[in-house]
Amino acid sequence: MTMISKDIFFRLMKENNAKTLKELSNMYGYKDNWATTTRKREGIPFEACAMTCEKFGVSMDYLLFGEESNSIDINELKTSITEGIFAMMQTDMIVLSKDVKISTMANIITSEIVENCDINMSKKVRKAI
Repeated sequence: MTMISKDIFFRLMKENNAKTLKELSNMYGYKDNWATTTRKREGIPFEACAMTCEKFGVSMDYLLFGEESNSIDINELKTSITEGIFAMMQTDMIVLSKDVKISTMANIITSEIVENCDINMSKKVRKAI
């Protein structure tokens, strides 16, 4: 993987909704020509990237290399787990007791996946699981 300065600045501008390099420089408290000079020298603005990651929740891999993160839609995950449990019940692979609901089992499995796969999500979503 190669870091290309002009591409990194393009992604920084996109995430910050900056129209010019001067505007981007000012957003991070640098002199007007900071972004232009850094880009011309093919420098990598790690500090600006770190601030952008923190501010907008984008990954450093995206800013530096253009790689989109593999995000997981928690509702799709839960639906898929529920369907899997239901399919296993239909083929008698598992038998749930009368007191256990499929949704409860799906929530427990989803919680374990989220916890063990270090999935980042808001506190609001985490409480819903």
